[in-house]
Amino acid sequence: MKKLIQKNNFTNLKSFLFQLLELIISFAIVITLHLTSVISSSVTIVFLVAFIFIWSARYGLLPFLVSISIFQLLLLTLFKQVQNIGGLSLNTVSIFTIVVGLIIGVVGEMLNKKIRDLQNDKKRLELENQKLLSAIGDMRVVISQLQMRIYFEGEGLIVLLERLRELEILDVDEMLTRAVEIIAEFFELENLHLYRCEGNFMRYVAGIGQKRLPNSLDATKSSVIYDALQNGYSTLPKVIMKADITSFEPWFAVVIGEKSNAFGVFVVEDVSPEKFSETLVKYISAVAGWLYANVRTILQEERALEEVYKKPDGTWDENYYIKKKKVFEKRKERFGIPYEELCITYKSEYHNSIVNTFRKSDVLVAYPTNGKIVLRALLAVCDAQGKAKILERLINKYEIEVC
Repeated sequence: MKKLIQKNNFTNLKSFLFQLLELIISFAIVITLHLTSVISSSVTIVFLVAFIFIWSARYGLLPFLVSISIFQLLLLTLFKQVQNIGGLSLNTVSIFTIVVGLIIGVVGEMLNKKIRDLQNDKKRLELENQKLLSAIGDMRVVISQLQMRIYFEGEGLIVLLERLRELEILDVDEMLTRAVEIIAEFFELENLHLYRCEGNFMRYVAGIGQKRLPNSLDATKSSVIYDALQNGYSTLPKVIMKADITSFEPWFAVVIGEKSNAFGVFVVEDVSPEKFSETLVKYISAVAGWLYANVRTILQEERALEEVYKKPDGTWDENYYIKKKKVFEKRKERFGIPYEELCITYKSEYHNSIVNTFRKSDVLVAYPTNGKIVLRALLAVCDAQGKAKILERLINKYEIEVC
């Protein structure tokens, strides 16, 4: 309040100084014309009286007092030799100017005060209008969130879980790819991405909408994701309250699985403010918990497939390789998730060592021929540059041929 009063006082002082400057310049112009004999003394005094009346009407009493003081000083110095003006003595002109100017000044002061009051009322109404518009926006957000809550706590989540239950797919990556589409559609999210976790290292699986985070990243590089891994879920506002943000962060992240041993993370990089809420994050967290129960079942099935299709040397049966390639191709078409296929030939004594250089997520199939091994590999979430680096590393260490 004190600052507001000081600001108003400064504004009033600034306005008065401009009025005074305008008065001095106008008087100076008239006096200059008089001194250069362009206009007579009588005409000069008439102009000065007119200026006094104009300033009194426009600006009120204070400018009148200043202007009448300057006028009286000029009458006593510059125009003391003037006998009369239009038959009126200088004293009569002086008294007339004071009386009429004072009346006009009082009227001008009243009108200016009324104008200032109207301007203040206008500003107050504008502020109240802004507050009402802000309150309307807040109410829309609250209503939207209440509608979402009523729907979700009614039959909404049941419908979503029924749709997810229909995904009778034994490949966990394909199941998660389909689940991301369904969850994003249900919650009307234009941006939703899923990463699988290997400790603090995360690898992209599927998603919709634009993505700014890389396909592979260390969870510690994102405060929101790292906090989610510690607490089950996290949001950007929560992280901002704790520390300054120095790089890009998603709006929120939700863990799939146990906090201490997360299977994956849902990441939403962008969401409209009216749609974002703690309630939305908690519902997605609940869905993620249910989804993880299904994921564990599929992982058990995958382990059973490993017993059937995975060989002791770490390679897979060709049928499994073909099936997995179809899944990778589908992910690439839908979500632009890259994968590469690599084929190399080498001596059989290098086999175990070469197989161990590949990642767990890569799928390998080997064909023994004439004392050599032909190895084909599906490189998950890998582009041409990544494939080139893998080949370079293998060529530098082993005697291999690219087929």
